[in-house]
Amino acid sequence: MGGSLLNVNGVALNDAFNRATVRVNFDQKIRPWLSAGTSSQGVRTTRDGMPVNFTTAFQSNPLITPFDSLGRQILIPWAEDPSISNGLENLNVVDDDVSKRVFSSNYVEVSIPRIEGLTYRLNAGLDVADRNSGSYYGRNTQTGSTLNGRATIVGSRRNDWTLENVVHYTRALGKSNFDLTGLYSQAATSLSADTTKAQGYPNDVLAYRSNLPLLTVPNFNVTDSRLVSQMGRLNYTFDDRYLLTLTARRDGYSGFGVNNKYGVFPSLALGWNISNEKFFPFTRSVDALKIRASYGKNGNQAIRPYQTFAQLDDRSYLTGDITAPGYIPVSLGNPDLKWETTLSKNLGFDLSMYKDRLRVTMDGYSATTSDLLLRRAISSVHGITTITQNIGKTANRGFEAQVGTTNISRTAFSWNTDFSFSLNRNKIVDLYGDRTDDVANGWFIGHPIDVNYGYKLAGIWQVADSVNGTIASSAQPTAKPGWVKVVDTNGDNKIDASDRTFLGNLEPQYTAGLTNTMKIQRFTVSAFFNTVQGVTRSNALLSTAQTFTDVRRNMVYRTWWTPATPINDYPSNSNLSNPYGMSFYEDASFIRLKDATLSYDLPARFASQVGGESLRIYVNGRNLWTSTKWTGLDPELNSQFAVPLERVITGGMTVRF
Repeated sequence: MGGSLLNVNGVALNDAFNRATVRVNFDQKIRPWLSAGTSSQGVRTTRDGMPVNFTTAFQSNPLITPFDSLGRQILIPWAEDPSISNGLENLNVVDDDVSKRVFSSNYVEVSIPRIEGLTYRLNAGLDVADRNSGSYYGRNTQTGSTLNGRATIVGSRRNDWTLENVVHYTRALGKSNFDLTGLYSQAATSLSADTTKAQGYPNDVLAYRSNLPLLTVPNFNVTDSRLVSQMGRLNYTFDDRYLLTLTARRDGYSGFGVNNKYGVFPSLALGWNISNEKFFPFTRSVDALKIRASYGKNGNQAIRPYQTFAQLDDRSYLTGDITAPGYIPVSLGNPDLKWETTLSKNLGFDLSMYKDRLRVTMDGYSATTSDLLLRRAISSVHGITTITQNIGKTANRGFEAQVGTTNISRTAFSWNTDFSFSLNRNKIVDLYGDRTDDVANGWFIGHPIDVNYGYKLAGIWQVADSVNGTIASSAQPTAKPGWVKVVDTNGDNKIDASDRTFLGNLEPQYTAGLTNTMKIQRFTVSAFFNTVQGVTRSNALLSTAQTFTDVRRNMVYRTWWTPATPINDYPSNSNLSNPYGMSFYEDASFIRLKDATLSYDLPARFASQVGGESLRIYVNGRNLWTSTKWTGLDPELNSQFAVPLERVITGGMTVRF
């Protein structure tokens, strides 16, 4: 039995997280042939309080103040722009958010009498989670003041269960070892959410608990899905030298069409412990060397339930003083949806040398995925702009390596190093069977699924390029000094959509990680560095559109082009200087000290005083240092207007009993 308490405050004001957890693990051998056990836990989590809005604060005028002379929040701190609320408004929002979760994983295992090596195991898992939240914007907020209070109340329940029947048989015949496994499993997920939105309260006393709003809009959602799987697997080993694994799966998903609910996915894996061969010549230095190869298919359902159905949404309307039910289509159905299928090939090896002081694992792989489940843009003539389809084929190939070394191993001092490296290349092989690009979706044959595609910056038009204030002889004849200069990629002396091109790599060229762990007497220090290299991303903070057409919003401080400062990388401060809406790209590669820990193991006499066997004190730091050319908030964050990635320092003590 065990438990934990966690109380964390985030970087943003009013961002609090509290969690209490109780765990119970129990295993019992009831009879020599019968065992049972459970692993269960209960969790209660509170997320009360609504974090302040970093985006609003970022865009606000830096010269305003959020408080009046009495220290009260000003609802509209920027009188010239009432659309901008107070960035600290959420401090006045009543927000309660409590969730409870019970997870239980249980098993019963039976050894079949009189058949040595044959067992049956029943695994049953249950995961139930309830979440209840209520938020209220009162008259002390901009939103609540205009609506006389606004509330949102949500009650949701998620219910997951899994049932697995596993038959396992092992048998040794001479140098041969057989391991057979059969599986039949079912899994289900259901989610219900009851949401009520209301506004127009007589006062703020009871907040969202009041029963007297003028307008109430209820909404109820239910989703339900099922998975059924059968699997057979054979593991065969001969003389601990040759290894064979044959697997076949059949999986069914309720979210697919009637004719395509099931998919069959076979695979084959081979292994050769070449170091166990009599002819292997390096037995003194090599502890183990295994060569591995695999070939097979696997499936991915990749969509939410009900995507095969055409769906309607509520658009009720008034007829006189009576509300009449009305509906509009919101998605097109596709009864032919089926499993994504990936065909994978892998070749690798595992090596251990010098009494395990050097450990190497390397893998090269190639995978082709067909029938991808993607949302495809379609003509809006249907009233719908996208549809989910099985379209196209993609290819992935890559390389992964892990190297571990024991550099020094002595009683008073040891030093271990672990290094990992990976690279992956993906590309679209086909989309609709005709090897034609889909520019509307940003999908291009021979390129990755996610790309940077747009106009390429060639610099800024300078005064010396102009005649009478314009650049009439160029591909941008209406351009003026200080405007962006666009590359005319096809050389037709005009700028249009055909001049868009690929800009850098949105996918990393490679990623790597390095961990060093040193132990000196009772001290242990470890540091983990990770790096992502070769990434080019659009930096939203550099967008000229951040000021909007009224040129009123706050943005990052930077140098604009002027005749006196004729820079060549950023245009003049005008809403006309970037007529093609070009994005500004930067190198988002980085090296980061992700994790570092210093610990000290106290002598045994200190642990014995509290009834323990060992006692360790430690301090840990995360996100301690980053080296990058990225000028935004953080190269790993999707939004550059969000809460920044925090540096976390943790101290603690571990007692083992």
